[in-house]
Amino acid sequence: MAVSLTGSRMSMATIRSLLIAVGTACGLAFYLYGPVVTPMMHAAAVSSCNEATGGSFRGYHLEWTMSARPHWDCWDLSDPERPAMNMGWWVTPGR
Repeated sequence: MAVSLTGSRMSMATIRSLLIAVGTACGLAFYLYGPVVTPMMHAAAVSSCNEATGGSFRGYHLEWTMSARPHWDCWDLSDPERPAMNMGWWVTPGR
């Protein structure tokens, strides 16, 4: 009779299922919040929005919009009637 510290043995199928679930949860979390919390991706969005609104670093408002398809929204503050520009999920760093 085997003695285990955890009280039970985990089969390889259980471990594989657990790793798949954790990987899926991490992938979903990155899809929803990755561009906001990743410094290079956030800086690229700020730079791109600034360029699109004239390059003054004061004339824009950047916001991460959570929806079924999360994306960056960029508003030109000099023209408040104009709708936000959808910059998409990915803004290429280093542009």
